[in-house]
Amino acid sequence: MATTTLPQKRVLTETSRNIPPSPATAGKKRKVEFSSSPVKRFGGSQPHGGPGRSHLSSSQTKSSFESEVLEKLSQDISDLKQSNAEKDQAWERPPLTADFDAARDNLTFQQIEAEEGTLHGGRTTVKLFGVTEAGNSVLLHVTDFKHYLFVAAPVSFQPTDCASFKTYLDSQIAQSSPAIYSVQMVMRENIYGFQGNVQSPYLKITVTDPKFINKVRAQIEGGNANWKGLWKGIDGGVMTFDNIQYILRFMVDCHVCCLVPGS
Repeated sequence: MATTTLPQKRVLTETSRNIPPSPATAGKKRKVEFSSSPVKRFGGSQPHGGPGRSHLSSSQTKSSFESEVLEKLSQDISDLKQSNAEKDQAWERPPLTADFDAARDNLTFQQIEAEEGTLHGGRTTVKLFGVTEAGNSVLLHVTDFKHYLFVAAPVSFQPTDCASFKTYLDSQIAQSSPAIYSVQMVMRENIYGFQGNVQSPYLKITVTDPKFINKVRAQIEGGNANWKGLWKGIDGGVMTFDNIQYILRFMVDCHVCCLVPGS
């Protein structure tokens, strides 16, 4: 009876032990060992001028490109900065003609920008920047434009009460100088919700300086300016109207249009 001999299983650990490393494997191993030791490549590890810096010395001679091209370019840029510093951003406006009389002639210019400013010891103005058709630059200070707000007048409030309410409101604001310029009763229509196109009486409260407007508004909306208790049911505060900035208020009332880029 013939017997069949089955091949025995090979033990991987033992066979791998007898396999000599190939040249490719040895090369990879040497490469890994070399790249993982960057200090050895530079000959040392001294950080401040030891033997390890011998191969990184800064005494190497400069190339012709560094010595000729780059240094000349740097020198040219330095000379340009000293001689032509921002001269390309400056230009002269034409002078004003000698026959211009501010008391007689009108000044027509295109308004480009507007901002809030001061004049004569802190007096608030609106500064308008622009240019005339001849190219003259213009800075116009607009004075005496007063800021204001509206509040719905109480039912029993009469036009004759405006002066007394102005005095009372000024005392509530408590400024070193008068804060309230005037109080007027005017007819206005509330745009919040349809009111049937019916106008109602409102108080137009004008301040002497725009910086007082926020304090006056806070006093009224907080219920701290309820003169004679005429405003009834103010648990939720009193609503004021036209809460817009001073410059915008001026431009709306005076029909000043800003120059919009691209328009």
